[in-house]
Amino acid sequence: MNEPRGIIRLSVKVGQILLLGVKLQLLFLLFALRGAVVLGVFPALAACAKLILRRMEKRPDEVGALFGTARDTWPALYAEFRTFYQQAFWEMNGIGYLGLLAVAALVVDLAVNQAFLHSAVLQWGLIVLLVGVLSYWLYVLTIYARYQLHFWQYFRQALIISVAHFTNTLAIVIGSVAATALLVLFPALSLVALVPLYLTPTVWFSYQSCQRVEAVMHYAA
Repeated sequence: MNEPRGIIRLSVKVGQILLLGVKLQLLFLLFALRGAVVLGVFPALAACAKLILRRMEKRPDEVGALFGTARDTWPALYAEFRTFYQQAFWEMNGIGYLGLLAVAALVVDLAVNQAFLHSAVLQWGLIVLLVGVLSYWLYVLTIYARYQLHFWQYFRQALIISVAHFTNTLAIVIGSVAATALLVLFPALSLVALVPLYLTPTVWFSYQSCQRVEAVMHYAA
């Protein structure tokens, strides 16, 4: 039987990607609820990013696979998601809530300075710090999915890589804006693939930054 080509092959690949996105969305919701949302969201996000990253790092036998591979079936995805979710549970909650605390503290400081201190220098300093923390958020999921580091090293690595390739950081922001525009055009996507839609450009461009930094370090070594 001849393998489909052209527009038929493209349609099948798009359908395959959409189906994978729907499965990841369901897994995210299922495991976020398993952690009572408060403790489930961050490890579920990390697991979702891990699965997306692994599919960007396709093995040679998977390249060009038209109808996906055995690991994209629901039982295989569920087992893979659950394994990483369990491994990341406590550490990712620590990383996630420390990041949120930093954002909240900087926002409060900005509000206090604007209302009472009126210091332009302090205001710009706080804005720079806030941008740094938000940049950290754009990279930390991919850093956590790609490397095995000690707890505090994830923060340092995410900040270093976000600064090292600012163009990719900007590309992540543009990708997020594009994802938002797509959701406006097709609101139904928010019900079936919201998380993968935002995570995919984030993981892809942060993954490119990781590879470039790794290449520079390898060359320097």
